[in-house]
Amino acid sequence: MPTLSCSAVKCVYNENRLCGKGDIKVTGDHALEPRDTCCSSFRENASGTVKNSFGEPSDQIQVDCSACNCQYNKDMECQADRVDISGPSSSRCAQTECCTFEKK
Repeated sequence: MPTLSCSAVKCVYNENRLCGKGDIKVTGDHALEPRDTCCSSFRENASGTVKNSFGEPSDQIQVDCSACNCQYNKDMECQADRVDISGPSSSRCAQTECCTFEKK
């Protein structure tokens, strides 16, 4: 499993740049660069008061991925050692991106 760092701090699963969801999905079926991807697991913590009660935040996480043009995508799973999800001011999944994406 990749080590995850996530700056999408407005996500309900995010706690100190870690994810409490347990697994995430990166989408970007026809992505050619990172901005063409997103974390489709992102869910906005609109009020800012929801605490992560979904699971223990972890830096090790399963990353499913539909970005078929990424060199780390093997059978729809990310095989990178580290995954960086960006989106510090994101309020929806389309505003996030997988900065680890590298075109084949």
